Amino acid sequence: MSTAQITEWNEALQALKQNLTWTVPEQEFTIREIIGETAWTPLQRTTRHRLGKHVRKNIDQFGLVFARMADRITVYKKSAI
Repeated sequence: MSTAQITEWNEALQALKQNLTWTVPEQEFTIREIIGETAWTPLQRTTRHRLGKHVRKNIDQFGLVFARMADRITVYKKSAI
């Protein structure tokens, strides 16, 4: 991953953490929806996949739970705990 993509990755993770604070526990969303287009668009396709895998592997760290699959996209909910 290039230096620019690492910076974009960090900004996307920061946006994820910040935006999760205002979501309600039963609301379903994809990573792209919660991060927002301004943080999502600069990421390259491979970086997006890595980000999704990172979130999936560290789901408890972000306070998320798996909700369902929408085609090949994972849909999450905010943990009620």
